[in-house]
Amino acid sequence: MAKSYYNIIETLVSIYAVDGDTLKILLKQKKNEPYQNYWLLPGDVLSTEDTLEECASKVVLRATNLPSIYLEEGLTFSNLDRDPEERIIAATFMALTVKEFVRNTVLEWFDIDELPKMAYDHGQIARDNIKKIKSKIIRNENDILFSIFPNDFTLSELQHFFEKILGKELDRRNFRKKLISENIVVETGGMARTNGRPSKLYKFNRGGHFHE
Repeated sequence: MAKSYYNIIETLVSIYAVDGDTLKILLKQKKNEPYQNYWLLPGDVLSTEDTLEECASKVVLRATNLPSIYLEEGLTFSNLDRDPEERIIAATFMALTVKEFVRNTVLEWFDIDELPKMAYDHGQIARDNIKKIKSKIIRNENDILFSIFPNDFTLSELQHFFEKILGKELDRRNFRKKLISENIVVETGGMARTNGRPSKLYKFNRGGHFHE
């Protein structure tokens, strides 16, 4: 039997941003069948003139209109039944941006824990890469927290965010002690008012990592 080596490669990008204490993902609604009105990850077919990274960067630029944001390769998906019509392999990427900077009226933000109905295997791709990005956030791998929180924050805001990521409550005293003792955050000298009370503002210290 003759073998076929013809494959189409697409790049799909999970674009994340923080909204309050929630991590959100940017999705696009499908306008035609199959899966009409279901949701998709932003993506494009890889051309012969681009690398995977270049294709992913173009996807991010179209989705966010931002030329340079955190972008990292995610997982690859090659199930034979990914698409009912063609053999398509998906090379996925993860990107981080600031929600307020994105002015796209076509795409919409969704809570990573409340994904809508998604077309093809995009739901599984989104969930698998969400697990991956959560793991990186928890370890602050590659200073990823710097990209998620580019602005000053209070430790209460950061704790609420981590509780959402981990899915459990954290001891306030231990959480703050760990952040400061491991040199993960530093004071900015600024103050914010939360519930009418002043709270110190912090920023992330590059190179700080959570230890087991």
